[in-house]
Parts: sequence; C-alpha cells; structure tokens
Amino acid sequence: MQYHIFESGSKGNCTLISSKGRYLLIDMGISKRKLKSKLEEINVDINKVDHVLLTHSHIDHISGIDFFDKSQIFTTRDVIEGLPLSNQLIPYQSYKINGFNVLVLPTSHDSDGSIGFVIEDENEKLVYITDTGYLFEKVVELIKDATYYIFESNHNVKMLIETNRPQSLKKRIMGDYGHLSNDDSANYLCDVVSSNTKEIVLAHLSEEANSPEQALCDLMKVFKKRGVDFDKYYIRCASQKDTVSGGKVEVEA
Repeated sequence: MQYHIFESGSKGNCTLISSKGRYLLIDMGISKRKLKSKLEEINVDINKVDHVLLTHSHIDHISGIDFFDKSQIFTTRDVIEGLPLSNQLIPYQSYKINGFNVLVLPTSHDSDGSIGFVIEDENEKLVYITDTGYLFEKVVELIKDATYYIFESNHNVKMLIETNRPQSLKKRIMGDYGHLSNDDSANYLCDVVSSNTKEIVLAHLSEEANSPEQALCDLMKVFKKRGVDFDKYYIRCASQKDTVSGGKVEVEA
C-alpha cells in the first residue's frame, strides 16, 4: 500500500491510496486540473482513479467533487445528496471498495455525517482521521496497531489563542466539534501506535496557528512524557502545497 497526500489544510484536501494498480481517493478539495497534475507527478492516469471516499461536506474537502459521478463517490448520506444506496456508508461498518477493506469511523465535527477511515490491504492498515474535535472511545480501540497514520494535528493552543481570529472561531476550533490540537493528537497517537506502526503523517495543520516544526516539537514532547520512542517511527507533516508520499514501494512488473 502507498499513500500520496496531495494537499492537506484549510485551502484543500486530497489524498490518494494505492495498491497494485487500484486506487482510492480520499476527499476532492482541489480542482480537476490540479488533481491531474498531481497524478501525473506519480505516473497515474486520472481515468484510473474512479473511487472516492469523502470525509465530510466542508468546501475544502469537496470543492472539486463534481468532476466525479455520484456512482464513484462513497460517503454517509448526510454528506452528498442523491448517492446510490449502495454507496452510502454507515459508521462502524466495513466495506469492500475497489479491493480495499474500508472501515468507516464517526468523527466529531461541525458537519453532519463526518467520518474517517481505516483502510486495509493484505497485511497493512492505514488510518485516516482529520477534522474532529475528539475521538470516541470505540474509535480509539479500532485504530490501534495500524501500519500508517494520517492524523490531524491542527493547532498549537497557545498559537491559536494569540491569533487575531474572532473568539467564536477560536472556541469552535478548540471545541468538541472542531479540530485536534497538537497535544490532543500526540496523546491519541501514544494510545494507538504499536510495534507494527511504521509511519505517521501529521495532517491538516493550521497555517496561522501551527507549523510543521511546532507540530513535531509538540508531538515529541508528549511522546517523551508518555514514554513512547519518537525515533521508532518515520514522522512527517503533510503540506498545503507539496505532495507527501509514503508506504510500501511498489515495483511495476
């Protein structure tokens, strides 16, 4: 399994999961033109990408979704109207989508029907969770022991408080239906990583109330405090501009 995070943040979100010529796109918060360009960089024909998972209906996750037919889109019924019944996902249920096993997880965000995913292929497991104020206890149990984590680490609380954003927006972001802070993200990761975990990508970083350096620093502090070896894992931050790729290298036959 490989992953390519094309964009991650408030301006747009789009990630490709691939394995043996099969593809799942998570969110389509970028234009068709940009998606085509990003796919060309990794030598993937855009016509081969025809299965899309949507996490929720905020514009930075669905701005380019009209490029796809509704028969190609999979999400909860609250996210996109008019989806075929067979494409409507239900939290805590598992589905076979384009050869991948996809477990649907409810998230806590101010968007009806918001979800994250556990995607499995052969003996590898990838967790994709962003845009949530906290994680339900059952979700924490279900995301343990993954190979790869693409996991929200949206803001440093002190930096957020010091921004010039309206107080109401700050409360929304820090609330139960907002976004995970760096410390919250790090503590959840401490609870779920295992000896099988290889890579962690911190995602959906705020451009104003966070930075890659800050997110990694905060993660390291929490890992050290919790007795988790930071150096055991390949840890990076996703970008709003540059593609971040990872997973098992696939060799064409």
